[in-house]
Amino acid sequence: MANTYVTDLRHYLDDSEDLADLPGPVLNLAMTLTSIVAWATDHEPEDALPTNVWCWRRPTRKRCRGELIAERQRGSSEIFWHCPMSGVRSVCLTRVARISCD
Repeated sequence: MANTYVTDLRHYLDDSEDLADLPGPVLNLAMTLTSIVAWATDHEPEDALPTNVWCWRRPTRKRCRGELIAERQRGSSEIFWHCPMSGVRSVCLTRVARISCD
């Protein structure tokens, strides 16, 4: 399971389910992950489509040019995403139905 993230987005939220006051790099990761979740919840379950979120991996110290592909499982709060170029993949777990990046 190398290059695999398992993320519970509740760790990035405060009691009102807004993004918590986080240090810069953690906040950037939280905003990227919530962008993926917001995109996936706006689309039909089980549609694996590009998200307009770019991969942040740097294999061989060069920025990956892959666009993340995300999919929400029907009847589940899990959102699976991956980059077809770098191989990074993840499952985001959240108990909230929708997270907005606004």
